Amino acid sequence: MRLAVVLSVGVTALACAHRLERSLVTPRNAATLDAKSPYLKAHLRSGYVYVLADWHADSGGALIRGRGVLLDPNRVRVDSGDFRFPADSVALFETNVVRSSGANSAISVMAGITATVAAICALSPKTCFGSCPTFYAPDSAGESLQAEAFSASIAPALEATDLDMLYRARPRGRDFTLRVTNEALETHVIRFADVIAVPRPEDGRVFVTMDGVFRPATSITSPTGCVAPEGDCLAGVRSFDHVERTSLADSTDLAARETVDLEFGSVPAGRLGLVIASRQSLMTTYLIYQTLAYLGTQATTFLARLETGGPAARGFAGELGRQLGTIDVLVPDSGGVWRTVGSVGEVGPIAVDTKVVPLPPTSGKPLRVRLRLTQGLWRLEYIAVATLGDPVQPMRIVPRTVRHAGRDDAAALRALRGRVRPLVTFPGDVYEIGYALPADYQHDELFLEARGYYMEWLRREWLPEENLAAAAQLVLQPRAALRALAPAYKRQEASAEHIFWNSRYAR
Repeated sequence: MRLAVVLSVGVTALACAHRLERSLVTPRNAATLDAKSPYLKAHLRSGYVYVLADWHADSGGALIRGRGVLLDPNRVRVDSGDFRFPADSVALFETNVVRSSGANSAISVMAGITATVAAICALSPKTCFGSCPTFYAPDSAGESLQAEAFSASIAPALEATDLDMLYRARPRGRDFTLRVTNEALETHVIRFADVIAVPRPEDGRVFVTMDGVFRPATSITSPTGCVAPEGDCLAGVRSFDHVERTSLADSTDLAARETVDLEFGSVPAGRLGLVIASRQSLMTTYLIYQTLAYLGTQATTFLARLETGGPAARGFAGELGRQLGTIDVLVPDSGGVWRTVGSVGEVGPIAVDTKVVPLPPTSGKPLRVRLRLTQGLWRLEYIAVATLGDPVQPMRIVPRTVRHAGRDDAAALRALRGRVRPLVTFPGDVYEIGYALPADYQHDELFLEARGYYMEWLRREWLPEENLAAAAQLVLQPRAALRALAPAYKRQEASAEHIFWNSRYAR
């Protein structure tokens, strides 16, 4: 079914005189569950969910009874009948009550967010903190955030595999631990999280291309010149040092492009590749949240349609990202005409992603390279040129241990190793995943390969903006929508980073 049909159904629904009021309640507040709801959904930490009718919570909210079905993480029925279980075995309760619409009607959200976070998010709901699974690894100073997995996979239908270089990882022995966290109001579904080890050349590194080919790199050389619309940009890209080259979005079109011209005065010998370490600004985050805000009470229906709409529906859903584009790499041909030779760019504003783009043979000295990218969308951390060796075969290392809340978690380990039932995490969850590295780990480059998806929780502050016609434009006419949204994004662009990082639900 075309997404236009989905959205038109939602537009029709807006004309009705009733509104669905959805409430999310933590187990400690189970006594406050709305008894008027005909159904109760009890989401378990395992990813299973009870859907109950004729349900009842005792006066203290400690015990839940009801009749219904038990669904697995893929929402396949595994049991039915009468159920009885303690409230503290549940991660989250959900109720839905149809009420008369009114100017002040709203959907209540999960209780338990701190007043500080709520106040910060109220200032700018479209830049409130959100994250896919975030992975921390040991580095030279202790531990740092080094990867965010499958950042564009905001629904089950968009599940994907993500490969991230752990650029700053510094193992202290063969026992290597990654800490994965859920730091936002989201549900994360992780199929697997494996470490990939690749032999590192002497005095070099190993980088991966966008299509997953591992290339050893030597004679890594920083640029001698960098020119962007703001002028000299060399300080932002010559080192992997947290100093980034950034720009602001265009005030009339969020898809407007810009160019960055690089020069390498001293060019290494052999086959060359361009190394680019980058992350996104908050533009994509803003647009995802704005889309959900426009969908409002129809957001879950829209996301469900992605599951049944097939490739066509997913293609429509991805068109906005295609309009924003990646970082294109261009070099001049023999006639001086700039030609695109590759591209890089991963969705996500949190962790830096490092990739290499093989360059065609060139005899030009100095070497000139041009980047073409969407203005205000990308933060460039590091750029270099290197001599590339032949592709090398990696070694896959699966988790050996998983710890949660200070204890070994056998179920989580089975989930990450078996790839049958995924690991499902909720806000504030932290898992420590242990791996056994090869004996010569000091000479290996490490990467993380993870697969899964995540689901954003709707924010109450978004709901007053429900506008299915605007949502349809984002899906069906994204180029026009990016022009229409430019003024609103510009109004909060300057404060977006501060609000984003200070509104993390969990740390």
